[in-house]
Amino acid sequence: MKKYVRVAGILAAVAIIYWFGFYKTPEQRKFAQALAAANRGDVSAQVSVGDYYAHGVGTDTNASQAMEWYRKAALGGSAEAQWRCAQEYISGKLVAQDLEEAAVFLLLGVKQGDGRAQEELSNFYAEGLGGLTKHAGESAFWAWQAAQKNQEAQAQQKWRELEQQSPALCEQVKVFSQDFKQAQAGDAMGRLRVGQAYLEGKPILSNAEEAARWLTAAWQEDQLPQAGFLLAQMYETGRGVPADIEAADALLAELARLPYAPAQYVLGSRAYYANPPQYKEAFGWFSKAAAGGHAPGQYMTGFMLLRGQGTNSKVSQGIHFLTLAANQDYDPAQYLLGWMYLKGQHVARNSKTARYWLERASQNGNIQAQVLLAKKK
Repeated sequence: MKKYVRVAGILAAVAIIYWFGFYKTPEQRKFAQALAAANRGDVSAQVSVGDYYAHGVGTDTNASQAMEWYRKAALGGSAEAQWRCAQEYISGKLVAQDLEEAAVFLLLGVKQGDGRAQEELSNFYAEGLGGLTKHAGESAFWAWQAAQKNQEAQAQQKWRELEQQSPALCEQVKVFSQDFKQAQAGDAMGRLRVGQAYLEGKPILSNAEEAARWLTAAWQEDQLPQAGFLLAQMYETGRGVPADIEAADALLAELARLPYAPAQYVLGSRAYYANPPQYKEAFGWFSKAAAGGHAPGQYMTGFMLLRGQGTNSKVSQGIHFLTLAANQDYDPAQYLLGWMYLKGQHVARNSKTARYWLERASQNGNIQAQVLLAKKK
Protein backbone atom coordinates (compact mmCIF):
# COMPACT_ATOMS: atom_id res chain seq x y z
CA MET A 1 0.00 0.00 0.00
CA LYS A 2 2.85 2.30 0.88
CA LYS A 3 4.36 1.54 -2.50
CA TYR A 4 1.21 2.64 -4.28
CA VAL A 5 1.02 5.80 -2.21
CA ARG A 6 4.65 6.59 -3.09
CA VAL A 7 4.00 6.02 -6.82
CA ALA A 8 0.89 8.15 -6.69
CA GLY A 9 2.85 10.91 -5.00
CA ILE A 10 5.54 10.74 -7.69
CA LEU A 11 2.92 10.89 -10.46
CA ALA A 12 1.21 13.84 -8.79
CA ALA A 13 4.55 15.65 -8.54
CA VAL A 14 5.28 14.93 -12.21
CA ALA A 15 1.83 16.22 -13.14
CA ILE A 16 2.39 19.41 -11.18
CA ILE A 17 5.81 19.93 -12.79
CA TYR A 18 4.35 19.31 -16.25
CA TRP A 19 1.42 21.64 -15.60
CA PHE A 20 3.56 24.52 -14.47
CA GLY A 21 6.62 23.84 -16.61
CA PHE A 22 5.33 22.45 -19.91
CA TYR A 23 1.60 22.85 -20.30
CA LYS A 24 0.49 25.64 -22.64
CA THR A 25 -2.97 27.10 -22.96
CA PRO A 26 -4.49 27.28 -26.46
CA GLU A 27 -3.59 31.00 -26.53
CA GLN A 28 0.01 30.28 -25.55
CA ARG A 29 0.30 27.65 -28.28
CA LYS A 30 -1.08 30.09 -30.86
CA PHE A 31 1.36 32.73 -29.70
CA ALA A 32 4.27 30.29 -29.97
CA GLN A 33 3.22 29.30 -33.49
CA ALA A 34 2.84 32.93 -34.55
CA LEU A 35 6.21 33.84 -33.06
CA ALA A 36 7.92 31.02 -34.92
CA ALA A 37 6.33 32.14 -38.20
CA ALA A 38 7.15 35.78 -37.46
CA ASN A 39 10.80 34.91 -36.92
CA ARG A 40 10.78 33.24 -40.33
CA GLY A 41 9.67 36.55 -41.87
CA ASP A 42 5.92 35.96 -42.17
CA VAL A 43 4.54 39.51 -42.20
CA SER A 44 0.98 38.63 -41.18
CA ALA A 45 2.36 36.57 -38.29
CA GLN A 46 4.45 39.55 -37.21
CA VAL A 47 1.26 41.61 -36.96
CA SER A 48 -0.34 38.85 -34.87
CA VAL A 49 2.65 38.70 -32.54
CA GLY A 50 2.37 42.47 -32.10
CA ASP A 51 -1.29 42.03 -31.20
CA TYR A 52 -0.48 39.26 -28.68
CA TYR A 53 2.10 41.47 -26.95
CA ALA A 54 -0.16 44.53 -27.09
CA HIS A 55 -3.11 42.78 -25.44
CA GLY A 56 -1.28 40.24 -23.28
CA VAL A 57 -2.88 37.24 -24.99
CA GLY A 58 -0.81 34.05 -24.84
CA THR A 59 2.07 35.99 -23.32
CA ASP A 60 2.76 38.87 -20.96
CA THR A 61 1.79 42.35 -22.08
CA ASN A 62 4.86 44.06 -23.54
CA ALA A 63 4.35 47.40 -25.30
CA SER A 64 7.90 47.70 -26.64
CA GLN A 65 7.77 44.19 -28.12
CA ALA A 66 4.36 44.92 -29.64
CA MET A 67 5.69 48.04 -31.37
CA GLU A 68 8.85 46.25 -32.50
CA TRP A 69 6.80 43.58 -34.29
CA TYR A 70 4.35 46.11 -35.71
CA ARG A 71 7.25 48.11 -37.12
CA LYS A 72 8.86 45.02 -38.65
CA ALA A 73 5.61 44.10 -40.36
CA ALA A 74 5.00 47.69 -41.45
CA LEU A 75 8.42 48.00 -43.03
CA GLY A 76 7.84 44.59 -44.59
CA GLY A 77 4.87 46.00 -46.48
CA SER A 78 1.86 45.20 -44.28
CA ALA A 79 -0.78 47.91 -44.66
CA GLU A 80 -2.45 46.67 -41.49
CA ALA A 81 0.78 47.05 -39.50
CA GLN A 82 1.37 50.48 -41.01
CA TRP A 83 -2.06 51.51 -39.78
CA ARG A 84 -1.37 50.00 -36.32
CA CYS A 85 1.91 51.94 -36.07
CA ALA A 86 0.29 55.19 -37.15
CA GLN A 87 -2.53 54.78 -34.63
CA GLU A 88 -0.17 53.94 -31.78
CA TYR A 89 2.04 56.96 -32.50
CA ILE A 90 -1.08 59.15 -32.61
CA SER A 91 -2.67 57.78 -29.43
CA GLY A 92 0.51 57.35 -27.41
CA LYS A 93 -0.81 54.19 -25.72
CA LEU A 94 1.93 51.67 -26.51
CA VAL A 95 4.62 54.22 -27.29
CA ALA A 96 5.21 57.91 -26.68
CA GLN A 97 3.08 60.08 -28.96
CA ASP A 98 5.03 61.08 -32.06
CA LEU A 99 3.01 62.61 -34.90
CA GLU A 100 6.01 62.77 -37.23
CA GLU A 101 6.44 59.01 -36.93
CA ALA A 102 2.71 58.60 -37.40
CA ALA A 103 2.90 60.61 -40.63
CA VAL A 104 5.66 58.31 -41.92
CA PHE A 105 3.44 55.26 -41.51
CA LEU A 106 0.37 57.02 -42.91
CA LEU A 107 2.33 57.88 -46.04
CA LEU A 108 3.37 54.24 -46.34
CA GLY A 109 -0.24 53.16 -45.89
CA VAL A 110 -1.70 55.45 -48.54
CA LYS A 111 0.75 54.10 -51.09
CA GLN A 112 -1.02 50.77 -50.64
CA GLY A 113 -4.46 52.35 -50.94
CA ASP A 114 -5.44 51.97 -47.28
CA GLY A 115 -8.65 54.01 -46.90
CA ARG A 116 -8.13 54.53 -43.16
CA ALA A 117 -4.66 55.96 -43.76
CA GLN A 118 -6.01 58.18 -46.55
CA GLU A 119 -8.67 59.65 -44.27
CA GLU A 120 -6.20 60.24 -41.43
CA LEU A 121 -3.61 61.75 -43.77
CA SER A 122 -6.28 64.19 -44.97
CA ASN A 123 -6.64 65.35 -41.35
CA PHE A 124 -2.87 65.72 -41.01
CA TYR A 125 -2.65 67.95 -44.10
CA ALA A 126 -5.69 69.96 -43.01
CA GLU A 127 -3.98 70.85 -39.74
CA GLY A 128 -0.32 70.67 -40.77
CA LEU A 129 0.42 67.87 -38.30
CA GLY A 130 3.44 65.59 -38.07
CA GLY A 131 5.77 67.93 -39.92
CA LEU A 132 3.54 67.93 -43.00
CA THR A 133 2.81 71.24 -44.72
CA LYS A 134 -0.69 72.51 -44.10
CA HIS A 135 -2.30 72.31 -47.53
CA ALA A 136 -5.98 72.40 -48.47
CA GLY A 137 -5.40 70.69 -51.82
CA GLU A 138 -3.53 67.72 -50.34
CA SER A 139 -6.15 67.40 -47.62
CA ALA A 140 -8.96 67.40 -50.18
CA PHE A 141 -7.11 64.93 -52.41
CA TRP A 142 -6.74 62.35 -49.65
CA ALA A 143 -10.28 62.97 -48.42
CA TRP A 144 -11.54 62.20 -51.95
CA GLN A 145 -9.42 59.05 -52.11
CA ALA A 146 -10.78 57.93 -48.76
CA ALA A 147 -14.37 58.64 -49.82
CA GLN A 148 -13.87 56.45 -52.90
CA LYS A 149 -12.23 53.67 -50.92
CA ASN A 150 -14.21 53.83 -47.70
CA GLN A 151 -18.00 54.00 -47.91
CA GLU A 152 -18.41 54.64 -44.18
CA ALA A 153 -20.55 57.64 -43.29
CA GLN A 154 -17.65 59.57 -41.73
CA ALA A 155 -15.53 59.56 -44.89
CA GLN A 156 -18.51 60.45 -47.08
CA GLN A 157 -19.61 63.25 -44.76
CA LYS A 158 -16.15 64.80 -44.69
CA TRP A 159 -16.03 64.97 -48.48
CA ARG A 160 -19.51 66.52 -48.68
CA GLU A 161 -18.43 69.20 -46.21
CA LEU A 162 -15.32 69.96 -48.25
CA GLU A 163 -17.41 70.27 -51.43
CA GLN A 164 -19.63 72.82 -49.72
CA GLN A 165 -16.66 74.80 -48.38
CA SER A 166 -14.40 74.74 -51.47
CA PRO A 167 -16.31 73.58 -54.57
CA ALA A 168 -13.71 74.83 -57.10
CA LEU A 169 -10.83 73.15 -55.26
CA CYS A 170 -12.76 69.89 -54.93
CA GLU A 171 -13.48 69.89 -58.67
CA GLN A 172 -9.78 70.36 -59.39
CA VAL A 173 -8.97 67.52 -57.01
CA LYS A 174 -11.41 65.18 -58.76
CA VAL A 175 -9.85 66.00 -62.14
CA PHE A 176 -6.34 65.42 -60.76
CA SER A 177 -7.49 62.18 -59.13
CA GLN A 178 -8.77 60.93 -62.48
CA ASP A 179 -5.49 61.88 -64.13
CA PHE A 180 -3.62 60.11 -61.33
CA LYS A 181 -5.68 56.96 -61.80
CA GLN A 182 -5.03 57.02 -65.55
CA ALA A 183 -1.32 57.64 -64.98
CA GLN A 184 -1.09 54.64 -62.68
CA ALA A 185 -2.74 52.57 -65.42
CA GLY A 186 -0.03 53.68 -67.87
CA ASP A 187 -1.94 56.35 -69.80
CA ALA A 188 0.50 58.73 -71.52
CA MET A 189 -1.51 61.95 -71.13
CA GLY A 190 -2.37 61.02 -67.55
CA ARG A 191 1.34 60.74 -66.78
CA LEU A 192 2.02 64.10 -68.41
CA ARG A 193 -0.78 65.89 -66.58
CA VAL A 194 0.19 64.39 -63.21
CA GLY A 195 3.81 65.39 -63.79
CA GLN A 196 2.73 68.93 -64.64
CA ALA A 197 0.49 69.09 -61.56
CA TYR A 198 3.35 68.08 -59.27
CA LEU A 199 5.64 70.55 -61.03
CA GLU A 200 3.20 73.46 -60.69
CA GLY A 201 1.88 72.49 -57.26
CA LYS A 202 -1.78 72.58 -58.33
CA PRO A 203 -4.03 71.36 -56.78
CA ILE A 204 -1.63 69.30 -54.68
CA LEU A 205 1.72 70.19 -53.11
CA SER A 206 4.61 70.81 -55.47
CA ASN A 207 6.85 67.74 -55.61
CA ALA A 208 9.65 67.97 -58.15
CA GLU A 209 10.81 64.39 -57.59
CA GLU A 210 7.33 63.02 -58.28
CA ALA A 211 7.04 65.32 -61.28
CA ALA A 212 10.31 63.98 -62.66
CA ARG A 213 9.17 60.39 -62.14
CA TRP A 214 5.93 60.82 -64.08
CA LEU A 215 7.44 63.01 -66.81
CA THR A 216 10.28 60.54 -67.32
CA ALA A 217 7.74 57.77 -67.88
CA ALA A 218 5.73 59.96 -70.27
CA TRP A 219 8.87 60.73 -72.28
CA GLN A 220 10.80 57.47 -72.21
CA GLU A 221 7.84 55.11 -72.52
CA ASP A 222 5.35 57.25 -74.43
CA GLN A 223 7.60 59.68 -76.32
CA LEU A 224 5.46 62.70 -75.45
CA PRO A 225 7.54 65.73 -76.49
CA GLN A 226 5.87 67.99 -73.91
CA ALA A 227 7.20 65.68 -71.17
CA GLY A 228 10.67 65.61 -72.68
CA PHE A 229 10.74 69.39 -72.89
CA LEU A 230 9.80 69.80 -69.22
CA LEU A 231 12.44 67.23 -68.28
CA ALA A 232 15.08 69.15 -70.22
CA GLN A 233 14.24 72.26 -68.18
CA MET A 234 14.46 70.23 -64.97
CA TYR A 235 17.89 68.83 -65.89
CA GLU A 236 19.06 72.33 -66.72
CA THR A 237 18.00 73.74 -63.34
CA GLY A 238 18.54 70.62 -61.21
CA ARG A 239 14.93 70.64 -60.07
CA GLY A 240 13.75 67.18 -59.02
CA VAL A 241 16.75 65.57 -60.76
CA PRO A 242 20.53 66.08 -60.52
CA ALA A 243 21.59 69.11 -62.59
CA ASP A 244 22.92 67.81 -65.90
CA ILE A 245 23.45 70.33 -68.70
CA GLU A 246 24.59 67.65 -71.14
CA ALA A 247 21.40 65.65 -70.58
CA ALA A 248 19.31 68.82 -71.02
CA ASP A 249 21.10 69.69 -74.27
CA ALA A 250 20.76 66.16 -75.62
CA LEU A 251 17.03 66.19 -74.89
CA LEU A 252 16.53 69.57 -76.54
CA ALA A 253 18.46 68.48 -79.63
CA GLU A 254 16.39 65.30 -79.90
CA LEU A 255 13.15 67.24 -79.47
CA ALA A 256 14.17 69.84 -82.02
CA ARG A 257 14.73 67.09 -84.59
CA LEU A 258 11.24 65.64 -84.07
CA PRO A 259 10.44 68.59 -84.75
CA TYR A 260 9.14 70.17 -81.55
CA ALA A 261 8.79 73.95 -81.86
CA PRO A 262 9.35 74.98 -78.20
CA ALA A 263 12.70 73.15 -78.21
CA GLN A 264 13.64 74.81 -81.49
CA TYR A 265 12.80 78.18 -79.94
CA VAL A 266 15.05 77.51 -76.92
CA LEU A 267 17.95 76.58 -79.20
CA GLY A 268 17.30 79.75 -81.18
CA SER A 269 17.32 81.85 -78.00
CA ARG A 270 20.61 80.33 -76.89
CA ALA A 271 22.21 81.21 -80.21
CA TYR A 272 20.68 84.70 -80.26
CA TYR A 273 21.91 85.63 -76.78
CA ALA A 274 25.29 83.91 -77.10
CA ASN A 275 28.44 85.97 -76.72
CA PRO A 276 29.06 86.75 -79.49
CA PRO A 277 25.53 86.31 -80.91
CA GLN A 278 25.07 83.56 -83.50
CA TYR A 279 22.35 85.30 -85.49
CA LYS A 280 22.33 83.02 -88.50
CA GLU A 281 21.91 79.90 -86.35
CA ALA A 282 19.32 81.68 -84.22
CA PHE A 283 17.27 82.71 -87.25
CA GLY A 284 17.36 79.13 -88.54
CA TRP A 285 15.91 77.77 -85.30
CA PHE A 286 13.38 80.58 -84.86
CA SER A 287 12.07 80.18 -88.40
CA LYS A 288 11.65 76.43 -87.85
CA ALA A 289 9.70 77.09 -84.65
CA ALA A 290 7.61 79.68 -86.53
CA ALA A 291 6.80 77.13 -89.22
CA GLY A 292 5.43 74.92 -86.45
CA GLY A 293 3.00 77.65 -85.38
CA HIS A 294 4.98 78.67 -82.28
CA ALA A 295 4.04 82.27 -81.43
CA PRO A 296 7.34 83.28 -79.74
CA GLY A 297 9.19 81.75 -82.70
CA GLN A 298 7.02 83.75 -85.12
CA TYR A 299 7.74 86.90 -83.12
CA MET A 300 11.51 86.44 -83.16
CA THR A 301 11.48 85.49 -86.85
CA GLY A 302 9.58 88.70 -87.64
CA PHE A 303 11.82 90.76 -85.36
CA MET A 304 15.02 89.47 -87.01
CA LEU A 305 13.59 89.99 -90.50
CA LEU A 306 12.88 93.63 -89.66
CA ARG A 307 16.40 94.13 -88.33
CA GLY A 308 18.19 91.99 -90.89
CA GLN A 309 19.79 89.83 -88.20
CA GLY A 310 20.99 86.49 -89.52
CA THR A 311 19.07 87.10 -92.75
CA ASN A 312 18.37 89.85 -95.27
CA SER A 313 16.04 92.59 -94.07
CA LYS A 314 12.52 91.92 -95.36
CA VAL A 315 9.99 94.26 -93.81
CA SER A 316 6.85 92.79 -95.35
CA GLN A 317 7.77 89.26 -94.23
CA GLY A 318 8.72 90.57 -90.81
CA ILE A 319 5.31 92.19 -90.36
CA HIS A 320 3.68 88.99 -91.62
CA PHE A 321 5.33 86.90 -88.88
CA LEU A 322 4.66 89.51 -86.20
CA THR A 323 1.00 89.51 -87.19
CA LEU A 324 0.87 85.70 -86.98
CA ALA A 325 2.20 85.86 -83.42
CA ALA A 326 -0.07 88.79 -82.48
CA ASN A 327 -3.14 86.91 -83.68
CA GLN A 328 -2.21 84.15 -81.23
CA ASP A 329 -2.43 86.77 -78.46
CA TYR A 330 1.35 86.93 -77.99
CA ASP A 331 1.51 90.33 -76.34
CA PRO A 332 5.14 91.27 -77.24
CA ALA A 333 4.17 91.01 -80.92
CA GLN A 334 0.97 92.99 -80.30
CA TYR A 335 2.94 95.71 -78.52
CA LEU A 336 5.61 95.91 -81.23
CA LEU A 337 3.01 96.20 -84.00
CA GLY A 338 1.16 98.89 -82.02
CA TRP A 339 4.37 100.83 -81.43
CA MET A 340 5.37 100.56 -85.11
CA TYR A 341 2.01 101.92 -86.30
CA LEU A 342 2.09 104.62 -83.63
CA LYS A 343 5.59 105.82 -84.58
CA GLY A 344 5.45 105.04 -88.29
CA GLN A 345 8.39 102.64 -88.08
CA HIS A 346 8.62 100.29 -91.12
CA VAL A 347 4.92 101.03 -91.78
CA ALA A 348 2.77 104.06 -92.49
CA ARG A 349 1.65 105.74 -89.28
CA ASN A 350 -1.89 104.65 -88.36
CA SER A 351 -3.25 105.65 -84.96
CA LYS A 352 -6.35 103.45 -85.24
CA THR A 353 -4.32 100.29 -85.99
CA ALA A 354 -1.79 101.28 -83.33
CA ARG A 355 -4.52 101.60 -80.69
CA TYR A 356 -6.05 98.25 -81.75
CA TRP A 357 -2.80 96.35 -81.17
CA LEU A 358 -1.81 98.28 -78.06
CA GLU A 359 -5.20 97.67 -76.45
CA ARG A 360 -4.97 93.96 -77.17
CA ALA A 361 -1.47 93.87 -75.71
CA SER A 362 -2.65 95.83 -72.67
CA GLN A 363 -5.52 93.41 -72.09
CA ASN A 364 -2.97 90.60 -72.13
CA GLY A 365 -0.99 92.30 -69.35
CA ASN A 366 1.73 94.04 -71.38
CA ILE A 367 3.03 96.88 -69.17
CA GLN A 368 4.70 98.79 -72.01
CA ALA A 369 1.43 98.90 -73.93
CA GLN A 370 -0.42 100.08 -70.84
CA VAL A 371 2.09 102.91 -70.35
CA LEU A 372 1.83 104.02 -74.00
CA LEU A 373 -1.96 104.03 -73.85
CA ALA A 374 -1.93 106.02 -70.62
CA LYS A 375 0.26 108.66 -72.28
CA LYS A 376 -2.16 108.92 -75.20
CA LYS A 377 -5.13 109.76 -72.96
